Amino acid sequence: MSAGIGPHAPDEPGYIVAWRSKKEFRAGKYLDAIMSYSEAEGKAEELSAKNPETTFWAEHTPQHFEPH
Repeated sequence: MSAGIGPHAPDEPGYIVAWRSKKEFRAGKYLDAIMSYSEAEGKAEELSAKNPETTFWAEHTPQHFEPH
């Protein structure tokens, strides 16, 4: 069952920081540090302040894909 689109609990684990350049066609994810939602959100805000040419956000850790 899906949890829906409601807000995330601040201490919910399993989040990373993802990013996209505003000027270049580049994007990525920092998969080396898995943290809680509030930690990832804080890190994204910190990185945004240091680098205004890039957008950062907290994102749930990608699920491992296994074909059928």
